Amino acid sequence: MHASGVRKIAVGSAAVIVLVLCVFFVLRPTHPPVTTAPGFRTIVINEAIRTPLYLPLYHAVERGYFREAGLEPKIVTGGTATASFAAMLSGEADFAQADPMYVPISREKGGRTKVVAQVVGRIALWGVARDPSIPDMTGTTLRGKKIATQPRPMSAYTYTITLLSQLNLQPDTDVEIISGTPGTEIAALLQGQADFMVSTEPLVSQAESAGAHVVLSFPTLLGDRAFSGLMAREDFIRSNRALVISTVRAYQKALTDIHADRESAFASARKYFPQMSDAVLKAAVERLTNEEVFPRSILVSEQSWFSATAARIAVGDLNASVPLEEACDLSIMRDADK
Repeated sequence: MHASGVRKIAVGSAAVIVLVLCVFFVLRPTHPPVTTAPGFRTIVINEAIRTPLYLPLYHAVERGYFREAGLEPKIVTGGTATASFAAMLSGEADFAQADPMYVPISREKGGRTKVVAQVVGRIALWGVARDPSIPDMTGTTLRGKKIATQPRPMSAYTYTITLLSQLNLQPDTDVEIISGTPGTEIAALLQGQADFMVSTEPLVSQAESAGAHVVLSFPTLLGDRAFSGLMAREDFIRSNRALVISTVRAYQKALTDIHADRESAFASARKYFPQMSDAVLKAAVERLTNEEVFPRSILVSEQSWFSATAARIAVGDLNASVPLEEACDLSIMRDADK
């Protein structure tokens, strides 16, 4: 791994967090509660992006789990994890759904936020090869080859660099990395410009439908590692504890149902991703469920949190470990899981 390059990424991420926190403490606007109908309270959830990885949120909406609790969710797509987190900090949104590591990083800078639920419980990345004779991603199969992935500092790039480091391979010397606008990595693979692709769903299933095959599963390789979470400000949690519990409980019901009823989960996904073929979307939902990317519980485990924070310490995003009980509201999670 190029340590200097990784440190630049980490410093850039930390700088963004500091800027967001400064804007929050200076301006800190809040939005008033909005009631859509008698007995219903609107909650604003700002998601980082629109992705099949966030199916637990969409499924909770489609199954009516929020409305059962008297809540009417409004989903806003921030476009990036930073924008999503900033919207929650400023009060434009009640919750942010994005990388949960924003909480410990922000807490080191004076922010007071907490993770109230995990939404994606494993690193949702896969290595894909075009050549059917290639069985895996090892030092032998990767040396002298090209890998298409997303640009730094995105997770796909970071974990690609980490994999190469663990295999004692040097980027640009032993392996060429082709990075571009997220989503373009599949074209590089299928057009023969790259031998491998490291990406997420639905691109992985789209590549498979075009004849490529998965040769490495990061969810299987790394196990439980908090990858996306629902986050809120501490003052909002204190003032709206029952609402937060009800919101998190809706996620838990959705996760339980996704694992129990795949057809129902697919039906919800179809409403949010009508442009995808049924075959690709079904394959994506199956992979995300089978490989436990969709966790069975909203409760973050000690091991999952340790694994996630250790990865950020290793690349310089965090100075030290932030304890699970400090960054996550475990009482909210436990009450919602009853």
